[in-house]
Amino acid sequence: MTTHVAEEETHLTLPAAAVKAGRLRFASAGDADQALRLGAFNLAVPEDLDVTAGLAFCRSFYKPATDSHDRYHGHREHGHPDSKLGYEDRPDQVEQLQLESFLWQRYLPGEVTTVLRRMRELTLDTLYGVFDAIGIPEEDRELVTGGARKDTGLCYTTVNHYRAGLSDRSGIVEHSDSGFITTICTDQPGYEILHEGRWLPVRERAGHFTVNLGDAFRVLTRKLPRPVTAVYHRVPELRPDAGAPDRSSFTVYMGPRYDMSLYQYDTQGELREFQGFREFSVEKAGKLGYEFHSRI
Repeated sequence: MTTHVAEEETHLTLPAAAVKAGRLRFASAGDADQALRLGAFNLAVPEDLDVTAGLAFCRSFYKPATDSHDRYHGHREHGHPDSKLGYEDRPDQVEQLQLESFLWQRYLPGEVTTVLRRMRELTLDTLYGVFDAIGIPEEDRELVTGGARKDTGLCYTTVNHYRAGLSDRSGIVEHSDSGFITTICTDQPGYEILHEGRWLPVRERAGHFTVNLGDAFRVLTRKLPRPVTAVYHRVPELRPDAGAPDRSSFTVYMGPRYDMSLYQYDTQGELREFQGFREFSVEKAGKLGYEFHSRI
């Protein structure tokens, strides 16, 4: 009993939800409230969605290509000229590849693109489910997202390889995500949340993604009766484990476009422009100690 209590005090269990018939469902209203307060929750992986190809890509994208047709490897050197994001060697343990959704088919293996497109549909349904939970009017949703339903907002994947051999660095630096929502698939524990002044590891829930709510939600709802938290999270330094692969994760992110504004409701419920999203993102990158994407 003592061990169980100690674990409960040092680990955080996120509320769980599922998308059914295109609608986001929590077990109870209390779980939905907790998800909005935390800014994070678990989301059931649909039974017919196999993420194996996505994780295989995470474990290979940074390795040298074997030939010109090899889309699983060679992404460090590729350049991805049509992307404004591309490969990045970060100051923490992560090296990552970020690609906009309209480029997935061009640069990624077909089976990986299939996984990401399915995750995009799931993420979109989840995003609109959070809008429902907060009470965001239907007529405002396409404006604040830049057209998420029409696929004219910003949607991309981030593919992460945690280089455990790099010591004295965070796994990934503590931060909140800038957009509205990020759906995360990972193969190992490590995700931590700043909760009530303490960093707490999040207990893994088999068969579920992790969903982060970000700064665009925080800004939009800050003055509303039911504000959304932008979850502050990190992965601490990871150390090599003999015989085990490095930690891998990949995500689907949705947010405003960099050429548009963040929006915020005032205390009267009127929607107003808050700040240009690119300006907001550049300022935030500087505070976190890394350079903003040079091609944006």
